[in-house]
Amino acid sequence: MLKHKLLLVAFLLLMTFGFLHAQNKIEEKYRNYFNESRENVYLHLSKDIFLAEEEVWFKGYLYDQKNRRPSSISKTINVGIYDSLGVLKKEQLHYVNEGYFKGSVKIDSTFAHGRYFLKAKTNWMRNFNEGYSFLKEFLVLKSDFNSKEPSQNLKDVDFQCLPEGGNLVAGIKNVVGVKILYRDNTPLQLDNIKIVDEQGNQLVSAQTNSLGLGKFEISPEPETSYFAKVKIASGEELSIKLPKVYPKGINLNVSDNPYRKEVLVQIQANDLVLEDGGDIKLNLVLHKDGEIISEPVLLSKNDKTYTISFDKTKLMPGVNTLTLLDEENNPIEERQFFVWKGIGENEIEAYVELPAQTNDSLDIVLNSEVAHPIGLSVAVLPNNTMVYRGNNNIYEKFYLRPYIKGFIHNVDHYFMNTDNRKRFEMDLLLLTQGWSRYNWHDIVNGKPKIVYEPVDGLNLHGFLNEELKRESILVHKSIEHEPTEIKLSANQNKFLITNFYPVNGESIFFSKKDSRGKLSKLNMYARLSNNYFLNDNIDVSDGEKFSLVKRGNRIISVGKDDFELPELNSEEKLIALDNVTVTEQSKMEKSARENLRVPRYLANKITVVDKELALTFNTVADLLRSKGYEVLEELQAYDGGSNEFISRVKIRSRRNPSFGVNIVLDDVLQPNLDVLYNMPLTQVESFYIDRLSRYMGARSALNETIYIYTRRGKELNLTPGQDFISRKSFAFRVDKGFEKQKEFYNPQFTSFTDSAFENFGLIHWEPMIWIDAKNNYSFKIPNYGYDKLKVVIEGMGENGNVFSEIKILDTVTPN
Repeated sequence: MLKHKLLLVAFLLLMTFGFLHAQNKIEEKYRNYFNESRENVYLHLSKDIFLAEEEVWFKGYLYDQKNRRPSSISKTINVGIYDSLGVLKKEQLHYVNEGYFKGSVKIDSTFAHGRYFLKAKTNWMRNFNEGYSFLKEFLVLKSDFNSKEPSQNLKDVDFQCLPEGGNLVAGIKNVVGVKILYRDNTPLQLDNIKIVDEQGNQLVSAQTNSLGLGKFEISPEPETSYFAKVKIASGEELSIKLPKVYPKGINLNVSDNPYRKEVLVQIQANDLVLEDGGDIKLNLVLHKDGEIISEPVLLSKNDKTYTISFDKTKLMPGVNTLTLLDEENNPIEERQFFVWKGIGENEIEAYVELPAQTNDSLDIVLNSEVAHPIGLSVAVLPNNTMVYRGNNNIYEKFYLRPYIKGFIHNVDHYFMNTDNRKRFEMDLLLLTQGWSRYNWHDIVNGKPKIVYEPVDGLNLHGFLNEELKRESILVHKSIEHEPTEIKLSANQNKFLITNFYPVNGESIFFSKKDSRGKLSKLNMYARLSNNYFLNDNIDVSDGEKFSLVKRGNRIISVGKDDFELPELNSEEKLIALDNVTVTEQSKMEKSARENLRVPRYLANKITVVDKELALTFNTVADLLRSKGYEVLEELQAYDGGSNEFISRVKIRSRRNPSFGVNIVLDDVLQPNLDVLYNMPLTQVESFYIDRLSRYMGARSALNETIYIYTRRGKELNLTPGQDFISRKSFAFRVDKGFEKQKEFYNPQFTSFTDSAFENFGLIHWEPMIWIDAKNNYSFKIPNYGYDKLKVVIEGMGENGNVFSEIKILDTVTPN
């Protein structure tokens, strides 16, 4: 008897060791596969339908999927425009600043009427198969429209019944998801869906919600066929056969009650799969973005059901995936559920204010209730617009799309004013999505091979056609770069500048500089490294069909003139609006606040240096003296017995003479202040004085902090004069560089108040908003007389939390 007990204990220990070994193996492989962070990108477009001469305005958000915050991996991203066949029309390069970027595409004469696609992808994303790039369809309209009733034919309906976990198993309870959509992805809300056997006996009924989703339970018999039947609005009866019933099998069931903090998971085997008497050893893994929990599962004749619960407060937010693996780590069932922890907690209030001086413009004010600073983009449209569909948002791209493959109708529904009913509907969505986007074959067969490195600017290669003696090469100031002096060694006839950000259309000037500082023309040529890598063709066959515009229960299609498009003003007359017309001064200020070197938390605080300020104070030193600082210059000397120079510039505050002053130049803390020696104020674009050093924290060492940002283009021209640079330099014209940033404008339509503009126009686009916690931001828009405005706000915080909301603002009784 004792011998049998010892054998049983040994067997159980061996089995436990085997379970633990299988667990450790799959956990190690999974973590290895997700060892490298993935980048995910979302583009907020100003609208979904565009007219001739408009710009497709967009704001980009680059997200670190693993660390759940703005990505710092890539500094460069590629954006491509594809036609309706998936053929590349144009590719752009954009600079990414701390996870944010902006851009636009002009709808010029090369765009015909029809569908187009916008794609965004970093070089780093090319290492991974899961599809983190961004692809969105938009429509270009160049014809007027008429309306007709939508067709509701049987052939237009996509009716699916999808067993939870993947399989329909005989003899045990199965949950089956229902999805009913038209082929254009419009959902059908239907009651009295009948589930019948092959003799026509009704077993259960089901219904779908406004999103076309529902579910039912069934315990099917082996070797029996089942059907789902329902009548649609046309009166036709739709009937489909349920998936095959497996006589042997295991079922995975997830119960995610939105009122409870635990998610309950049950694994059940039917009798036939256990009829041979052997136990079934499985592995249940809960996983997301490199985090994994593995639980061994043992099913036997005496214990056919395994139950476990997971505390949702301890799981990662967003889609979590449960995969049931066999002994060889092959996936046999899978189910996803959503954890709402922290999602949707950001709050942004918006309201309209009337300026005191004019009726031609309105102020839109955003109040932040977020805990961390957040970057936002805002589109303002007439409330009755037809050009915004709301079928994708930043929540969908970062929290859903990386994990699921199917179409999601009206994604805004789930994330706006989220309550327990919507949490239940999210679970219905995931129930009907099938297997996740991740391929377990890839996971168990090794981590992705890293071939493509993140790109930090371009490489500029220079080649000399002459031999330099003692001269150096001066690369003159350009839009994004300060002057750079290059010294070559003897017999060196080429040079390389890395991390270079040239802008399309600008010229980069190179001169010879002798020992006396005299400049002369340099005989050379140059080229830029090519970072254009998007495919010439993409597959758009699975893309959402967007050839029609819907409004209520009508379909607006190409044809007659029920719905006219806004007409362009052929005389190109400007509409003068008080405080709205963009002047040279306001352009300068806007450009300074959107300087990529300026941290977003300082963008609204900096003082912009204009001509008046530069004429008042000649140098940076003069400006700082006017702000209450002592600035001492020309005190250069050796420091004791060392060979280190004492800085020629010393700055201290009259308010706190015992402490020094930190100087942050172009977002870099300066260890030596010589760079400010005799610096003309014409070279400075903006500055900010932080007397409390609230942004430096402990690094400030109790010193005050002054932030200075130098001008990215030419310095302010205070006296007209001739530009000699081009005569004394080799000029390299940039045509494969970064896109030039445009300020928002509207084409000059004949009317901004008629129904054509109300249906298809865009009132305003504000892409680069940065709001601190418990702060506000306001911007002006033209007042076209609309009583209500639709304001679409999206954004991402510095802590990775995202925001998306549509607000309807009243202009008649503003705040």
